[in-house]
Amino acid sequence: ARSFGYLLGALLGGRFYDCLPGHLLMAAFLAIAAGALFFTPATHILAPLIFFIFLIGFTQGGVDVGANTLIIRVRKERSARYLNTMYFFAGLGSFLAPLYLSQVSLDWGYRGLGLVMFPIIIWLLFLPSPQIPVKNDEPSKEPINYGIFIAFVALAFIIVGSEVSYGGWIFTFFVSSELGSQTAAYNLTSAFWLSITLGRLLSIYLVSRFKPQIVITAYLIGAVLSAAVSLVFHSSVLAIWAGSLGLGVSVAALFPTTFAYIQQQITISGKLTGIVWASGSLGAMILPWLVGQLMDTVAPAAMMGVMLTIWSLALIIFIAALRTR
Repeated sequence: ARSFGYLLGALLGGRFYDCLPGHLLMAAFLAIAAGALFFTPATHILAPLIFFIFLIGFTQGGVDVGANTLIIRVRKERSARYLNTMYFFAGLGSFLAPLYLSQVSLDWGYRGLGLVMFPIIIWLLFLPSPQIPVKNDEPSKEPINYGIFIAFVALAFIIVGSEVSYGGWIFTFFVSSELGSQTAAYNLTSAFWLSITLGRLLSIYLVSRFKPQIVITAYLIGAVLSAAVSLVFHSSVLAIWAGSLGLGVSVAALFPTTFAYIQQQITISGKLTGIVWASGSLGAMILPWLVGQLMDTVAPAAMMGVMLTIWSLALIIFIAALRTR
């Protein structure tokens, strides 16, 4: 229900941001999310629970699309640094939220996250919205290169899907491969997500010093090498740690940096942004399922084989997109 809601929120939200004031729309999404979070713990019947979880996913999709779209509108060609900064704080929130949840009851885990949104909602209501781009009735001198856009949609599918897959299955891989205890597996999982957060912090500096296509290519090569190390030496604890940390740093800023680079090549509307996020949502549903099936039917190391395959494919797709440009 949450994944389907996210998919729908991304698609519809992209259209809404093309015709409605962005900050008011984002405030509305957050208000719905706050209400759903607040009432979820009080729900003891399956049908309304599914509805509230659907609303949470729907608003997540709308907020994600809106945040990316509005930053692009405000910062335009200089958006890469700001997008990476935003993703760093998203990673910081992913690190801090579990610490908060471990200190409160399950009910107040939901309600506290809902209540903390209200100051942001009030702020957005008084913050002027970025100007909606005016559609030019005259035909464009340079038509949109849909080949580049399709390549980016495919990259979103791989980047988001593989990040969720690795973060969700590395614990099971480590324990199933008998590489260590459950405590060691938890530590490895936490280290992977921490490496993503630190990688996003590093990327703020990198994208301000180097061209986006250079940074993206380096990150993709790093992801391929990290996955190769984890596959070839899948029975080595040291190699899995090195591969996991390397992969975390490599994938940390791929999505925002690629998004900023693509918008320099073509005009990314809210509608197109929604399609990109919908593709990422599909990747987050399909790739973890595929990895789980192969780990169960083949071997735990099949996870690393999937990672190497899809990151090699991502590198090929991006190089092809550069050539079509």
